[in-house]
Amino acid sequence: MSKTIRADVLAGKVTAADGAAFAVQARNVIMEEVRAITSAIGKAGAESIKGQGLTLEKALDKSVDKLFPGKSFAELSTVQKQRVFVEIVEASGRSSPKVTGQIPRWRTMGRGLLVVTVAISIYNIWEAKNKLRQGIKEGATLAGGALGGAAATASAGLICGPGAPVCVTALFIVGGVVGAISAGAATDLVLDQRDVVKWLGE
Repeated sequence: MSKTIRADVLAGKVTAADGAAFAVQARNVIMEEVRAITSAIGKAGAESIKGQGLTLEKALDKSVDKLFPGKSFAELSTVQKQRVFVEIVEASGRSSPKVTGQIPRWRTMGRGLLVVTVAISIYNIWEAKNKLRQGIKEGATLAGGALGGAAATASAGLICGPGAPVCVTALFIVGGVVGAISAGAATDLVLDQRDVVKWLGE
């Protein structure tokens, strides 16, 4: 997106000022759209780094400070202002190494935790005398944990507020644990019923 805008500016299809304004607006829209489909924990982490997108005025100040420290935008020459506008366009396409560098680590950690959780469930089923009963209980417990975590994070915005990744993560864990325990207990009650016990062959 930023490369296309920059090319149009350099080709004279749009003014540098218009290109910069559109780039800032487009990046803000993209940011909000991505956050809308991101997990509650991921969104809270993103909001803690950047609560909301930059306005054009803030983008101007940031670019001026970078290119011409100690000067204001009004003090710049026409050529210098053009450079500032182009910098805004280019900056709209840059990612943050600090953020993107963490994504593979968190993805690996999440997958690792999922593998460990499933492995524990498989072990419990293998060691159980009645594998069918234990399989049903493990499945219900995993589903309950997932639903509990999802339900807890769904209300994270109201409880934790924006930009509170620690609070959202804690809420997800607590919701998951409560959901898993509740589902496990409920499953035990159902499986202990006489007809179910007979069906399970106990």
